[in-house]
Amino acid sequence: MIEINSILCPIDFSAFSERALAYAMKMAVWYGAKLQVLHVMPPLPPSTTSELAETSRQLTRRNLEKTVERYRLPAADVATELMESAEPAARILECADSCDADLIVTGSHGRSGVQRVLLGSVVEPLLHRCSRPVLTVPSHVDPSHGTRVISFSRIVCAIDFSPSSLNALAHALSIAEETNSALTLLHVIEKPPELSHAPQPPDFDVAPIRVKAEAAAHERLRELIPEQARDYCTIETAVLEGGVSRQLLRMASARNADLIVLGVHGRSAFDLAFFGSNSKDVIREAHCPVLVVPASRRRTAVRVAS
Repeated sequence: MIEINSILCPIDFSAFSERALAYAMKMAVWYGAKLQVLHVMPPLPPSTTSELAETSRQLTRRNLEKTVERYRLPAADVATELMESAEPAARILECADSCDADLIVTGSHGRSGVQRVLLGSVVEPLLHRCSRPVLTVPSHVDPSHGTRVISFSRIVCAIDFSPSSLNALAHALSIAEETNSALTLLHVIEKPPELSHAPQPPDFDVAPIRVKAEAAAHERLRELIPEQARDYCTIETAVLEGGVSRQLLRMASARNADLIVLGVHGRSAFDLAFFGSNSKDVIREAHCPVLVVPASRRRTAVRVAS
């Protein structure tokens, strides 16, 4: 199973990021991980005197500590860090490297208007450049009530059979087994199967082609499921036709999912275009947290399910 020993949660003191902090705190307790809470403050103007600059930093540092204390759980191992920079995404990535984060938890700033612009200001470049799994928490999700641990019960994982989606599957299976969840593996056929065949007469029956393509996708999905996984969680497969983001969101809504897991490809121009047309749309429109897993990790720790 995937081990999470270190979690990074960048906050900007908005209600969105504080909800992500509450979520990260619970995940840190669940996994027994160390939680690093980071705030990147804007650089002070050059005209600012050293005394005023230091006062501003102290006020921000106290604000950071007070925010963490509001959401601190008794069993949480938490550290804080304050940085000063005009490039918050770059500093977040640096901090992730320095604390060797296995997961970054961040808020996504809503789905419309100015809030959508805010998503692009930090979260989007972070996701584009990050080589670590990133969990985005929607603005409306409030994990501050109820139990002190995260309990996923319904997970939807998108699979396109690429290396990145297989890495996402490993994370989804690990979480599902940890929490005894119901896991749905979804494959979306973007291109109608009949278009992959030579032109046919107008009266040609395309139904058998679609049935065959769907059956083949189900079989490939089932082959990905480790036999022992069914001892710890419930797993089903689903195959839909249409746009990836639209069908993934529809499935998550139908299953009342509390987590969506998907992989992102590499960092070429094509892959960034793919990200923009699928993953970004899912993050912006999802009604539950979204775990975005990169194609590869320089270190993946695995432990046997107990």
